[in-house]
Amino acid sequence: MEGPRKEESESIQVAREMADTDRRNFARYGVRGLWRVHDRARSRQIGVVCDIGLGGLRMEAPDPIPPARRFALSVEVCVDGVDRPRIEVIARCAWHRARPDLQFETGFEFVEMTPQMRDRIAQYIDELAA
Repeated sequence: MEGPRKEESESIQVAREMADTDRRNFARYGVRGLWRVHDRARSRQIGVVCDIGLGGLRMEAPDPIPPARRFALSVEVCVDGVDRPRIEVIARCAWHRARPDLQFETGFEFVEMTPQMRDRIAQYIDELAA
């Protein structure tokens, strides 16, 4: 029995990569400073933001985060040693993965936020993009 032809497997891989890039509707920006993520329901820190966009964020965490679950997140924003107003949103864990250094990465999709929080995130993004 013959396996899939090379062209078929390459086109499947390309389609998979295109689907991955199509999932995100907003650009993400690497953060400056230390942005700590807290689970408001459990009153504890769960990670540190790596990058953020209007649609969500990626963070590093010491523990795995259950996928598809919603969280009330509060993000402490500290840039150049100065605390900035927090970001508070409801977010869904879209994905998580283990890293070789025994840490985890988690992607959160923002599902609920006030217009004030959206404006605050947009302001921070403008600063990051500058």
